[in-house]
Amino acid sequence: MSNHRGRKVVAVVVIIMLILLLLAAGAYLALEELVGSMNIQSFFDESEAQQNEEIAESRQQAFDGYAFLEENERQAYTRVVRMLTDFETEVKVSGVNTEEIERVLSAIDYDYPEIFWVGEFSYYYDEYDQKVSKVIIEYPYDETEKDRRQAEIEAAFQEYSSGMSSGMSEYEKVKYAYEYVIKNTVYQEDREDDQNIYSVFGKKGSVCAGYSKAIQYLLKRTGIECSYVAGEAIGQGAHAWNIVRVDGEYYYLDATWGEFNVEDNLEPEKSIFYDYFCVTTAELIKSHRPDQRLIAYPEFTATAANYFVKENKRYDLSKQSEVKRFVRDLEVALNSGEKYFHYAIIDANTISVAEDLMDEVLGSYYWFSSEDSLSNTIELY
Repeated sequence: MSNHRGRKVVAVVVIIMLILLLLAAGAYLALEELVGSMNIQSFFDESEAQQNEEIAESRQQAFDGYAFLEENERQAYTRVVRMLTDFETEVKVSGVNTEEIERVLSAIDYDYPEIFWVGEFSYYYDEYDQKVSKVIIEYPYDETEKDRRQAEIEAAFQEYSSGMSSGMSEYEKVKYAYEYVIKNTVYQEDREDDQNIYSVFGKKGSVCAGYSKAIQYLLKRTGIECSYVAGEAIGQGAHAWNIVRVDGEYYYLDATWGEFNVEDNLEPEKSIFYDYFCVTTAELIKSHRPDQRLIAYPEFTATAANYFVKENKRYDLSKQSEVKRFVRDLEVALNSGEKYFHYAIIDANTISVAEDLMDEVLGSYYWFSSEDSLSNTIELY
């Protein structure tokens, strides 16, 4: 009798298993009918495309390198960025040739000042069609050292943030970042780090790339759109600076050239100049030439956030009312103990008028003049 009961139990189990198999087969057939000819690769392609869109939406910067890449380049960009942020050493890519991968790597360099640990890139490619299959990175140090430096940068940012007030305007935020980087950085070359933000926040010394990426890093973290620009200083060689967006308008900003005299870092305080603080394209191209092989820069014409316009330090000395205002402002700066008086004139032909007025108010003085004599800084000590 016990054997008969056992056979019944086995039969029930078998029936249940058959029912489950039939249900699974039905579900499979339904899924197959739903997806049709969809293949696995297309699924992953769509997933990656969505990730690319999310990156684009999160960045929202009109003059970042990413905005000027083609779709195939953006896919490679996403994968390389993920490799760098995960501190991995290689990543597979597809759909890009050697010329395109160079654009991708340049765009990442432009867009991510926070990825300061980048070292030497290399990649595998097919010699026949130049298609790239893998990107490799050699980091300058290990992840422990990267994290240590990251902590230093974060400490510097917290110090920087402590000097900000909640009611600062966009202009004030840009001016504060500009002055902070100049005051806390000495212009000096350091082959290991002077192309990244650690040179500014950790070593307190850098070149134009470090200055510009530090400005970009600070402003982006405080809600100001800021992009990195590479190019050349005419007659001087490779150079870098920024584009900033202030109250809806775009301007060029060069913090490196804000430190006009690199030998006066201590006495009595560091000189800061504003000749290239929020300037137009017309002003910039007198001395700078942007590299537009990756990013096409339109003409920027706004002047509202220019230092001399915003601070009301621009004078038409052909008018008597402006002459009186110039004298009054100079006397106020002198009597209030300011170290420098920065001003600009509309017409270079009135520079002699400015000189006579400075003689009258100051007697002896020392000043710095721009090449076109339109902007000047007077030492008041």
